[in-house]
Order: sequence, then structure tokens, then C-alpha cells
Amino acid sequence: MKLSRLQQASALAGALLIVTAGLVPALADNPVSVTVNGSAINLNPAPTERSGRVFVPLRGVFENLGATVVYDNGNINATGRGHMISLRVGSQQATVDGQQQTIDSAPFIIGASTYVPLRFISQALGASVNYDGNNNLVAITMTGRNGSNSEQTITPVARNDNELSLQGVKPGRGTTVNSRRPSIEASFGERRADPNSLRVYVDRVDVTQNATRSPDGIEYAPQYALETGRHTIRVTGMDASGQPFDRSWEFSSRFGQ
Repeated sequence: MKLSRLQQASALAGALLIVTAGLVPALADNPVSVTVNGSAINLNPAPTERSGRVFVPLRGVFENLGATVVYDNGNINATGRGHMISLRVGSQQATVDGQQQTIDSAPFIIGASTYVPLRFISQALGASVNYDGNNNLVAITMTGRNGSNSEQTITPVARNDNELSLQGVKPGRGTTVNSRRPSIEASFGERRADPNSLRVYVDRVDVTQNATRSPDGIEYAPQYALETGRHTIRVTGMDASGQPFDRSWEFSSRFGQ
């Protein structure tokens, strides 16, 4: 019996519905879970597996591993834990701390989310990774530079009214600039600092080695575009008399390059 076009279309739609109904529960019943130092992390959207490799959404994983990330037209630049990583969607070429590497699986896009290979990202940031395929569990262990299983922390110096202060800061305190690569500057006024003691942080990332430091102040030109939103700049060190200081300010960036 010959079916009409309408009957054929209805039959095809029914078949697709049956196949889809069979696939969705199978995928939903076996999600990949990720832990960092034993604590489960919630990634949204969820991780996905391809050919035995786990891929995770871009921003969620970097944030949980103590890094900041900038995504710009397929280019992925991350900074954290003393490392700098560059990737590109669809490319197996990557750069870690200035050294070019080839990864076995390129980042890709699903819907509105960019996915990156979890093992490569974690190890590039100094972590160890264990994947239990039977239980769909990825266990990441982050070790601080002192060998402990914790993110390196920065202990603030107690402040007092005699501390060196930051003056003439740029961008200004509480301002919003139409740039994601603004020049970051601060002067110490009449007080001078020991330039060898100065440390500069942008959103908790140590950028000292790329900053210009002098007894009169600091300057830093971001190597990558900052994320749109609020940013904290922190400067620590000792003044010329050996008095420690710990000062910071905030600004916001949007649009721009």
C-alpha cells in the first residue's frame, strides 16, 4: 500500500520521537561529575564526554581552578596559579607559559557554550587528574606551591593609618571604563616604596612580573582583555622605611578592546 506524503511525514516524525525518547534518558542517567580536592563542583551546563575524554564548559572550570579567563572570538586566554594558557576553538595548538603544545582534542562549541578538554586545562594549571570512567567521575587535585592540597593564598598585611597609600590611581576608584585593556597605574605620592618588595595583583592573579615598578608607583598594561565587569587591583610591599602596606581599589570595564 502506497502512503501519502502526509502519512510518510507522520511516520517519520513518530520514529524520530521514539529514537529521541530512547536517547535522552540514557544521556541524562550518566552525567559526568567533577570534584576538586574532594569537593563536588556544580558546572552549568554539565560536562560532556567524547571518545573517552571529558570536556567542560569554559568559564565554570577555570573559576573553580582558581584562574581567570578571557574569551574573544574563538580565542581563549587564561591566567592563574602562575600560569598562562592560550587555546583556540577548533584548533589542537595551544600555548602554556609561552611554550607551544599540541593537544589531542580541540575546544568546541555546543549551543552557546564553549567546551575545553578538562585534563589538559587542569594539568596546565598544575593539578593532577583522575578519571573514573565506570562511575563517570573526574577527581582533580590542586596542590599549592607549598605542597599542600589548597590554592595558594595571599595573607593580607594588617593595615594602619601610617601605611603608604595609593594616589592618582587609573582607572579611578569606582569608575567604569569603555575598555577591557585599560592602563592600570598608581603612584605613592610623597611616600616612596622599595620596588623590589612590590607585588601587583589583578583580580587575585599575580601580574608582578609584567608590571613596571618603581619607588614612585606601579604601571601595568593587561596582556589580555579583561572580562566585562568589576575588577580589583591590589598592591602590596614595603615603603622606603621598611613599613609594610597592603592597598587596593576597584573599577569596572565594559565593551572596548
